[in-house]
Amino acid sequence: MIQIKQIEHLSLFKTINKRIELKYMGWEEPNRGQEIVYYSVLIDGIDKTEELFSAKTIRCSVNEKIEIEHPTKNFAFIPCIDFLLLDTLDFIKKSLKVYFRENGNTTVDNLVGSFFYPETHLLINKRSLILTDLLTLENKKIKFENDIDIEWAYLINKTQIQIIQAFSNLYFIYDLQEEKIIDKKNIVDDQLYSNIFRWIYRGQDYNTNQVEMELLQKKDDKFISTYFKIN
Repeated sequence: MIQIKQIEHLSLFKTINKRIELKYMGWEEPNRGQEIVYYSVLIDGIDKTEELFSAKTIRCSVNEKIEIEHPTKNFAFIPCIDFLLLDTLDFIKKSLKVYFRENGNTTVDNLVGSFFYPETHLLINKRSLILTDLLTLENKKIKFENDIDIEWAYLINKTQIQIIQAFSNLYFIYDLQEEKIIDKKNIVDDQLYSNIFRWIYRGQDYNTNQVEMELLQKKDDKFISTYFKIN
């Protein structure tokens, strides 16, 4: 882990394809505090929304944690209510929703982020992950207990995923072969970095898997930011 002076927006390095565009089409507030934002989906500049979704616009959640397009392959992730992985050549769609059935209720896990690796796609939810093989479209669904709140997750090798817990100084490693958490540690020494409020994901480099994070410390009602690159 390397401390750096400022955020370099590693996620912006992946701008090769540029085939997919989510075009903002408006918003509404049906209930106080609930904002719904609508988009259309353009592929190579052509509006494909109605062809793909049988509607002129779709509801989407878009932010810097959600990567829409693979940099070199013909795949996209559409952050609509169905969490769709889309093959942009033949328009095959695969829903990546994760459901939890608890206490007699069924809920959909909240979307956190999306990241494309050379041969796989990782969907990151609040307490679950889906790793999809882009050659076969087979995926592995990983669910965690309700004490897990994920800020970000990333592959550290072919069989292990490192997961950063939100609003804490903790990370843990999930082993895909053993299908369990195999390690859990502090990210930094909390004696060197006291009053840790949270870690915030700021970007990931496609070529090196290097992740850029902001450490936020709170002291006397003031926030202090320190930036790191994590391998």
